[in-house]
Amino acid sequence: MANPLRSLVFATEHLSPVLDVPPRAEDAGFHRIWTTEFQGRDALLRATALGQRSTTLGVGTGIAYGFAHAPLALAAAALDAQELTGGRFVLGLGAGTRGLRRAYGVEDWTAPATRLGELFAFLRETWNTPQWKREVPPPPLAAAGVNEAMLAVAARHADRVLLHPLCLVDDHLTQRVLPALELGQSRRTHGRSELSAWCITAIDHDPQLARDRARRQLAFYLSTPGYRGVVEGTPWESVASNIREGFVGGSPNWDSLALEIPDELLDQVAVTGDPETAARAADRMADRLAGFGVDEIVFQAVDAGDTGDAVTEGLHLIIDTLRPRH
Repeated sequence: MANPLRSLVFATEHLSPVLDVPPRAEDAGFHRIWTTEFQGRDALLRATALGQRSTTLGVGTGIAYGFAHAPLALAAAALDAQELTGGRFVLGLGAGTRGLRRAYGVEDWTAPATRLGELFAFLRETWNTPQWKREVPPPPLAAAGVNEAMLAVAARHADRVLLHPLCLVDDHLTQRVLPALELGQSRRTHGRSELSAWCITAIDHDPQLARDRARRQLAFYLSTPGYRGVVEGTPWESVASNIREGFVGGSPNWDSLALEIPDELLDQVAVTGDPETAARAADRMADRLAGFGVDEIVFQAVDAGDTGDAVTEGLHLIIDTLRPRH
């Protein structure tokens, strides 16, 4: 299988400083930029803004939260984003964790995987009515998942499945992720969904600093109770348990918790190091993921609470280091 296309995701609270990044990513040959959503940032607006700073670069929400948007408003916003980016937009959605839904103060989704599938059906039905027709076709739909039920729904209903970095943990990937995707694929009425994979990415001329930043990001993910199933029955179960115990109390020391992450686990989900080391790690990751049917590898820049200028410099270093080779 051909090497996966290379894309980026901006998981940062900063906006204005990163608006100059798309032209550089486009010139370097990257395929797409994905944007994230959290309290204080909107994925659709960010993706649209980044798309208007480029001419050929794809943009997408990776992800927007389905529960945070009224369905009709979401349908309209996605069509606007598709039109304003000249047909280069992908609407990526996810259910988020229970804690996130609580933080947003919205009705908690019972059976979130089922609800997300229903939302996809609603969007497609809405866009298919005559009054919703535009000059550009509706955007493709993507869905993110970590656990088996969500991954099966994503593979069944979405045009593209977005794999969270935790999906790259070896045992979880082979024992749960891939079987769930195949189950969802078997229930599709036409075609197959495509597959993108996020990997934590931290590059610095000080390789230890880069790995420390990646470790903190992975520790944050493993502190989430809803992701407990990722490491159950694996050698990393006690690692995640220790991190969750250290998280209790609301003011965790991430530097201390990050020390729980062993090198072997970090290297399964992350591309890290100085530029030379990171470039080799990215090639190994791309080869590994291509073997599982991934056609797009997405480098997730680690914010680590940096200033806007520092985040931009870090993104430029990732772009320059990991640019696709044609």
